[in-house]
Amino acid sequence: MKLISVVIPCYNHGAYLEEAVESVLAQSYQHFEIVIVNDGSTDPYTNEVLLSFDKLKCRVLHTDNQGLPAARNNGIRATEGDYICCLDADDKYHPDYFRKAISVLDDDEKQKYGAVAAWVQFFGSSDALWKTIGSNSEGFAPFLQGIRNNLQSATMFRRICWEKIGGFDESMTLGYEDWDFWLKMLELGYEWFCLEEPLIYYRQKDYSMVTRSDEVRPQILESLIRKHHRFYKNHLVPILLERDQEVCRLTRENKKLAEQLAVGNDTCLSGFQKSRFAIFCKQVRQALKKIYPFP
Repeated sequence: MKLISVVIPCYNHGAYLEEAVESVLAQSYQHFEIVIVNDGSTDPYTNEVLLSFDKLKCRVLHTDNQGLPAARNNGIRATEGDYICCLDADDKYHPDYFRKAISVLDDDEKQKYGAVAAWVQFFGSSDALWKTIGSNSEGFAPFLQGIRNNLQSATMFRRICWEKIGGFDESMTLGYEDWDFWLKMLELGYEWFCLEEPLIYYRQKDYSMVTRSDEVRPQILESLIRKHHRFYKNHLVPILLERDQEVCRLTRENKKLAEQLAVGNDTCLSGFQKSRFAIFCKQVRQALKKIYPFP
């Protein structure tokens, strides 16, 4: 049986940690190890939890604060598994994710797949479903990874990929280090398989590291394009065509919504809501006349 190494970086997320760990301990595939990396937490509660943390198959590694990519690398270096999972301390897994993912990797004798993703179920402030792309019923389109990150960071991958890549880029402390990692995997010639069911659970919060990264997205995206210029050059045409289709679709949807708002479509409102909606529509109508030429 192949060993799965689960690395859980934790920076001030002690309140969520037990739920994440329990989702690993509840897996139907039980041959795994867990290394929790305390990345220099400053929260007293988190440090108290980690200093006394004592659960089956778990070890805690305490380090200075070095950022998420370094925490993942530090954890992976302390493990021995052929397959790696980097689970954020506030996320969790479906009980069957390991069993189904490792089945794909074990059966892949030619090592075509560097990772096995799954659909992602949001929980917390959102219950959206993220249908991750990969080699599945719709085929595999690697150029889409140039437009957006299509894999959740908790996706299982081969240790050999991490070794060939040289680990997560520890300079990317602003975020998107997992996007960079998956691009490097593609550049090595690997694909990934996608299990078409929600087996990874992502905690959606009003403000998180992802939202902080999105605030500086142009800066990070420019860095990604420069780092992976050959990938972007090779896939430039499909990337631009896909982006153009997205812009056209959003333009149509926004125009339709704007038209509905501009005519004061308030049939579902009453009383105080109608009066507030009327003021809102007036403001929207004035703004939209500058964009769309409807009366």
